[in-house]
Amino acid sequence: MSRVAYSLPEEQCERLRRPEMMAFRMLLALLSTSSYAKEDLEQRLECIPNGVKRFRLAHAQLSAICNDLIGTISAAQARQIYGTMKDFEIRLVPKLTPGSTNVIFTKDECKELMDVAREKCHACAEDGESCRECRLYKLMTAMVPLDDYNTLICPYSMTDWED
Repeated sequence: MSRVAYSLPEEQCERLRRPEMMAFRMLLALLSTSSYAKEDLEQRLECIPNGVKRFRLAHAQLSAICNDLIGTISAAQARQIYGTMKDFEIRLVPKLTPGSTNVIFTKDECKELMDVAREKCHACAEDGESCRECRLYKLMTAMVPLDDYNTLICPYSMTDWED
């Protein structure tokens, strides 16, 4: 019997803030690491009474918690994180591209992106809801998550950018 993951209604879902995202990434890393640990420790776990079963239960519980957490965040961020949970990687290339393909930005390209964001975001007049349709806002929330998104105006318009 398979368990149905917990999920809030979309209007109640919120993006993870920076500390939450970092903590969630740690959980995902633990989930991924425990998959490999089970294989490497299988003989030792068999020496422990119910060791294999207990380890599987712990792994299943952690996986269920991660899936339930996904149900509490916005659909857009959930899609991004689900890819991380599924593959433990974020792909910025078409799915059929080999996994060894990396998209790398130079320091100058990243600086140019941040300059464009600084210019557009400081002049932003969008309110806290309509800014969510902005393509740059969507890109920035994926690349530079903030601590708080509950503002009356676009949160990136108030951000102090470092050079």
